[in-house]
Amino acid sequence: MKSKIILFALSATLLLTGCKVQTAQQYENEQEEEAKKVVVLNDEEQKKVKEKTKETAQDDKGSVTKEVATTSENDTTTSTNSSISTVEKPTSTPSQTQKTEAKKEIITSNKTSKEQPTKKEKPVKKDEAKKETTVTKKPEATTSTPKPSTPKPSTPEKPIEKPVKKEYATITIGMRTLLNPDHYELLPKNLQSEQYVPASGVLLNNAKIEIKEGDTAWDAISKLRSKYGIYINYEKNPMYGIYIIGINHINEKQAGSLSGWMYTVNGVKAPVGVGNYQLEDGDRIELQYTTNGGTDLGW
Repeated sequence: MKSKIILFALSATLLLTGCKVQTAQQYENEQEEEAKKVVVLNDEEQKKVKEKTKETAQDDKGSVTKEVATTSENDTTTSTNSSISTVEKPTSTPSQTQKTEAKKEIITSNKTSKEQPTKKEKPVKKDEAKKETTVTKKPEATTSTPKPSTPKPSTPEKPIEKPVKKEYATITIGMRTLLNPDHYELLPKNLQSEQYVPASGVLLNNAKIEIKEGDTAWDAISKLRSKYGIYINYEKNPMYGIYIIGINHINEKQAGSLSGWMYTVNGVKAPVGVGNYQLEDGDRIELQYTTNGGTDLGW
C-alpha cells in the first residue's frame, strides 16, 4: 500500500513537471515580478499631459478641450506552458486621477454652458431708446466772475434852455385936449360921445404889451388892435415910415388944422416915426391927441 502511494506521488510529480504546472508559490512570485513591471508614463508623455491641461485652462470661449490620455495601458501577458495569464491594468497614481477628474469637470462645464440656451434680449422700443439716448444734461453751476457791464454811450443831453426873460412895453392913449369945450365942439357930431372921447380923457392907461428884441413902437401899438379891439387908422409914409392917422375913430384935423396924434417914449418926444423906433424892455409909449401941433401938450 505504501508503495502504491509513493508511486502515485512520483507519477504526480513527473506529470506536474512534464506539464509545467505552476505551484502556488511560483504564481505569487510571478505576480510580484509583474507588479514591478507596471508601466509608468515616461517624461515626454507627462510633458504632453501638462501642456494639454494648460491649453484647456486658457480656453475662454468654452470650447471643448481635447481628451488627454492620462495613462497608457500596457498589457503584459505571461504565458506558462499550457495556460496564459493576463495582468490587470495598473491603477493610476492619486495625482493623475485628480487631474483627469478636473479635466472632465471642465469639459462637462463647457458642454453645459453651450447647451444652455442664451436668453434673448427683449427688443427695445424706439420711444424707450430715444428716452435712454436723450439724457438731459443739468446745467453745470459755473462760478464765473460777472463781466463788467460796458456803459452804453449816453446820448448827449440837450442843454437845458434857460427860460427867456420876457420883455414888455407899456402903452397909454389919451385925449385930454378934447375935454376943452372949444375943441370938443369942433369934432363931428357923431363923435361927440364918451364912446369915442372918454370922460376921463384916457382911452388906455399903461397897457402891458409883450415885445421881443427888434420890435418897433409900431409893432407894440399894432398889437392893441387884436388885444383890445381898438381901431387904428394908419398909412405908410416915405418920411415917417408908419404914420398914424386916427385912433378910436378920432382922426387928425377933426379938431383944427393942427390937430392930430403924437407920441413919446419914456416921456421924450421920439425923433423918428413909430415904424423906426426900436423898443427896449420896460419902455413907456404914450400916444396923445393934440389940437395945436403939440404946444397944448407941452412938447
